[in-house]
Amino acid sequence: MKKIIVLTLAAFTFATGKSQTIDEAKRHIYYERYETAKDILQSLVAKGNASPDTWYWLGEIYLKQKYTDSAWSVVEGKPEQLLNQKISKKESPLVYIGWAHILLDSGMINEARKQMEEVLSAGKYKDPVALWAVARANIDSKNGDSLWAVELLQKAVKRDKKNEVIYAALGDAYRRLIDGSNAIINYDKALKINPAFAEAMFKKGRIYKSQNNPEIYVDRFTKALVADSAYTPALYELYYYHYFRDVVKADQFLKAYIRNADPSPEHAYMLTDLHYVSKKWDDAITGAKDILERQKAKAEPRLYKLIAYSNAALGDSSAALEYMNEYFEKQNDSAWVAKDFEMKAKLLEKLNPDKSAAIEWYKKALAKEQDKKESLNYMVSVADLQNDLGNREREAVWRERIYEVKDQPTNLDIYKWGMALYSDKDYVKADSVFGIYEEKYPEQIHGYLWRARSNALIDTTMEMGLAVPHYKKLIGLISNDTAKNKQLLVRAYEYLGAYEANTTKDFTASLEYYEKILELDPDNSDAKKYSEILKNWIEEGKGKTDASGDSK
Repeated sequence: MKKIIVLTLAAFTFATGKSQTIDEAKRHIYYERYETAKDILQSLVAKGNASPDTWYWLGEIYLKQKYTDSAWSVVEGKPEQLLNQKISKKESPLVYIGWAHILLDSGMINEARKQMEEVLSAGKYKDPVALWAVARANIDSKNGDSLWAVELLQKAVKRDKKNEVIYAALGDAYRRLIDGSNAIINYDKALKINPAFAEAMFKKGRIYKSQNNPEIYVDRFTKALVADSAYTPALYELYYYHYFRDVVKADQFLKAYIRNADPSPEHAYMLTDLHYVSKKWDDAITGAKDILERQKAKAEPRLYKLIAYSNAALGDSSAALEYMNEYFEKQNDSAWVAKDFEMKAKLLEKLNPDKSAAIEWYKKALAKEQDKKESLNYMVSVADLQNDLGNREREAVWRERIYEVKDQPTNLDIYKWGMALYSDKDYVKADSVFGIYEEKYPEQIHGYLWRARSNALIDTTMEMGLAVPHYKKLIGLISNDTAKNKQLLVRAYEYLGAYEANTTKDFTASLEYYEKILELDPDNSDAKKYSEILKNWIEEGKGKTDASGDSK
């Protein structure tokens, strides 16, 4: 298969005495081994006898790598030199087109177009190499004219009907025009000419990836590897796809990618990241530390975070905090994300007895977070820590905020908000919050109970009887299960008995409540004592009287 591909890529090597070494460089470009290709081309330049096309391909590599300044410095002046040497645009069109491509990428659109048209005119628009190269420049450049590229490639096809590279470029031009159907038609034509042309199958996959259709694009990337198992763009895409889904497969594709790609320091990062997502914490730590040792100050600061997270997963919070601190020290603040602050908050929460430090880092996470669900999680963490610190006033503020932000606050959200207010002795607001609870959850006891207790503490003398209706509602809800609710019933009857005895002076009503207590708890000494007192008062005619004047 590789032999076929080499011949395919050699389609643009014409009988002008070009070195086979340029073809070798082009082969590496096909596999996106740009550094290897540059080394080959630069070695030709160093020998002093480089052909004009050497400069073209060297400039194109720099443009592919987005190094426009480097491309400029490599190719600048070469067209003039060739003209001085009487080498015409017809004889060596590529270097002239390469210079025009650099002008186009640099925003000098009119100058670039003029240069391209001059080169094509020199060959009377019949040279498929020149037509392909000009079209390729317009496809690749953000300032290019894709419609013109289609027109030029259609001319090239007429001149070279069996060249899969031209059809692939035509597919690229249509893809840039967002014409997926025609793009696929031309990729298929390229594959019909050369079934081992992995690039065309891969680019079909890219179309379906842009449509977010993984079932099809994964299949096309896989078929590209069937055509050529060393095709690095497909290896990388399949590694990346499985990175988030199947770390075992991701590992297989990553190792194959590294075997076939240019050596790069980035590979160590990729392997370390994969160890991390695979939860191979020790391997991730080892890999990250190795990179830090080799690259020193040039290493990416995110490695400190990776080590911190891995140590946290292993349960070594102290080491995790040490590396998180180093991460925040070395990483530019523009790269910080909410999860970074959350991690430090969690570590401080675990290691530092003073929870106020953790609260501040949760607040930083909250300020950075855009996701509503995560923001709510940070609010809950702050509220819980305020509770731990005993700062119920601040807790109540956060509980209220949680209630307001949540689309559907739960009964627990309301309960915790109300309890924070109650514990902070803000009984009036606590009553309001438990009023919300009562309205939303009338079948549950907490609204009635804590409204009763809040109002009892607002009305400590029982003069206004604020707690009375709430205790009565509570009794109405729970009296059908006296065994389960014994203690609550006793407390409610005690309050109502005291209210009737001390505020309304209705001793008969009061006695009824104490007798209910004795039914539940015959040994209740207070109920026994107050029942006897009330009976004596009633016999003595004390307390309320009815309309006829009889004692009640």
